[in-house]
Amino acid sequence: MKKRRLSSLFTLAIPVAAIGLGALWLFGPTTSGSKGVVYETVPASKGQIRKIVSTSGPVRALVTVSVGSQLSGQVDEVRVDFNSEVKPGDILATIDAKTFAAKVAQAKADLEAAEAALANQQAALEKSKAVLQAAETNVTRQQGLAEKRLSPQLTLETAIRDRDVAKADIAVAQAQVASARATIAQRNAALEQAAVDLERADIRSPVDGTVISRTVDPGQTVAASLQAPELFQIAQNLSRIRIEAQVNEADVGAVAEGNPATFVVDAYPDKQFEGVVTQVRLAATELNSVVTYTVIIEAANEGRKLFPGMTANVMIVSATRDGALRVSNDALRFKPRTEAAASPGERGGNAGRDRGGQMIERLKTEVSLSDDQVAAVRHVMDQLRKETSEAGGQPSFGGGGPGRDRGEFRQKMMSRLEQTLGPLLSDGQRAAFQRWKDGREAVRPAVVWVLGKTGVPESRAVRVGLADDQFTEIVGGDLKEGEPVIIRARDVKS
Repeated sequence: MKKRRLSSLFTLAIPVAAIGLGALWLFGPTTSGSKGVVYETVPASKGQIRKIVSTSGPVRALVTVSVGSQLSGQVDEVRVDFNSEVKPGDILATIDAKTFAAKVAQAKADLEAAEAALANQQAALEKSKAVLQAAETNVTRQQGLAEKRLSPQLTLETAIRDRDVAKADIAVAQAQVASARATIAQRNAALEQAAVDLERADIRSPVDGTVISRTVDPGQTVAASLQAPELFQIAQNLSRIRIEAQVNEADVGAVAEGNPATFVVDAYPDKQFEGVVTQVRLAATELNSVVTYTVIIEAANEGRKLFPGMTANVMIVSATRDGALRVSNDALRFKPRTEAAASPGERGGNAGRDRGGQMIERLKTEVSLSDDQVAAVRHVMDQLRKETSEAGGQPSFGGGGPGRDRGEFRQKMMSRLEQTLGPLLSDGQRAAFQRWKDGREAVRPAVVWVLGKTGVPESRAVRVGLADDQFTEIVGGDLKEGEPVIIRARDVKS
């Protein structure tokens, strides 16, 4: 009986062990065999990649107006308090207006005196005109008598002199009238100034909004000198707010106007608010050798839940790719330890030449190059390939190689292309070339390792673009969706 039971258990254990080994072969980490190394892989997949810039900043009203007093005096009355809703023209406070009312009365009296002086000067002018008319009549009479020798010559000369004096008196009277009119204009201006000061004794709201600060009480004396003292702060239209987020200089290049953003505040930890970047300010702020830039984010404030002064923790989505071919960030850091792995340098010469040809084709298509322009680009490529090879380097038109050498080669290549193609391009081609150049600057070459069918790592030269905390976008190269990309290797303990 015992032997039969042992035989049954042994018969049952054989298929169970076979199933376990098959599952390990299908789903478990791939082993390189005799080397005793296990490679952990993650298949290249398609999905969403979002580049997020995290920051924080205070909540502000869209427009905050500081209301002060242009006059000095004692505050007579304060008509608003914190959180008061005001409209343009509403009186916020009043300053004792007795002094200013007295100045208005004095200015009115000065104006009336000036008007009386004008009337006096106008009367003097009319008198001078009458004297001139009599003098001209006398001159005419004396000229007739002198011609008939009935009057001496001296009498005629005296009449002419009186006429000239009368003309001079008219000129003086006219000048005095003009002066009196100028004095009236001065008195009018003084009256208007006094009236303005009297009106400014009522401190009014310039905007429609909410009073968020009040720093004055009745009986307090306000002293306005070179700068108007701030008495109230009014937040205009709290149905919308802005956030002044401080973005580090390393991240500000990825932020642009129109980027969506989400944020939370400590007052509502479970609620997420949405906004949009409306401005990236160029002025830098340096604190403890850390340089930041102010990014303005505007958002709706439904129900006025967000108060000015709250601290918002912001996440700015600077770029998004949907359905992008992506690999784990660990895959870009992996380097195999086995000499059996296929190195990208072993096939670098032909691959570099192929990638150079592919780049020329893309440049021809995207910039619409003519045959002569393509020939000029090919000449630049051949020159660069020759110079780099003679210097003992490896041309890198988009593949692997040491990062520093690759960067120097790409920079030299772009400079040569601009110098050669610049005079040959039309305006439309020049704009297309700039877009192509910007696109290449956003893409960089890299190498990932794929576990081959024989269990040996195989390199894949790729071009990577957008990256987030988990994944990096593959924008070109030899990698295909579903291929097992190696992210790390570990030794198997015997």
